[in-house]
Amino acid sequence: MVAVAWVGVITVLFMLPQVSPVTWETFNYAPIAVLVVLGFATTWWLASARHWFLPPDHERTIAREAARAGAPEAVDP
Repeated sequence: MVAVAWVGVITVLFMLPQVSPVTWETFNYAPIAVLVVLGFATTWWLASARHWFLPPDHERTIAREAARAGAPEAVDP
């Protein structure tokens, strides 16, 4: 928990302006780079990756786990 909090704090600190006043020459482009990466990752997840990762109670996950255990497939009540 401490490590996650520290990453959040230091990420914000690295994105703050380094000089004042902020001009186009002194602008910190880190926030824009972070937004581009987050936008790409979100688009990729929405388009493709969300179909790969299934919740534990999904029927395909239950069937896969049953096959691994050598047990018969679970039947809905």
